[in-house]
Amino acid sequence: MKLIPVLLDAAVPPYDKIWVLLLYIFLWNGVSKENLAKLIQHANVQAYSSLIQNLEQLGGTVTNSGGSGASIQLKQRKQRESTYQLSRWTLIIKDMMEDMVEDGLDQKLWLFVSDPSPTSNSHTAVSTRFDHWHKNKVRIKARSGSRLILFIMGGVAMSKMRAAYEVTRVTEGKWEVLISSSHILTLSQFLDDLKTLDQKLEDISLP
Repeated sequence: MKLIPVLLDAAVPPYDKIWVLLLYIFLWNGVSKENLAKLIQHANVQAYSSLIQNLEQLGGTVTNSGGSGASIQLKQRKQRESTYQLSRWTLIIKDMMEDMVEDGLDQKLWLFVSDPSPTSNSHTAVSTRFDHWHKNKVRIKARSGSRLILFIMGGVAMSKMRAAYEVTRVTEGKWEVLISSSHILTLSQFLDDLKTLDQKLEDISLP
């Protein structure tokens, strides 16, 4: 898909054009200020210039002095055997989940991660909510194994929720991965949050 025809198409909503721009910027690790100004003009999204610049507040590179940079290379945890290996990127948080349930995370980097409880004690530590007859006489199965709980600040995307489910399923009951956040993050919600990110940071920095 060519970039410019999409940006010039009046039928494409502004947020869709911005997504295309952000993906292009992310792919090339930033563009020159001149090219960015031209792209924003082609897309007719001058009102969203601050939104695009706010990507830098999240650690991204929007503009650079050397024009288009090299594409971003993210280190994968391991070689995955998958039909979609060449077309589907694996979330970094899924690598982290798998590291935790298999070998444990490096506590020098993850200071607040505790060691999992011994498996032999899993049945004795079961809550009274489990493994008994409910008042409606429905048998509730006791949960065995360890539990990994993650909280994502600023919203959680559905892809991360799917990753938690996939890791839980692969462990076959040895681990249960729970993921939570303040809200479920959709594409439009992410852009809305990004649009006001600089203002929120200013409010936080005020005495």
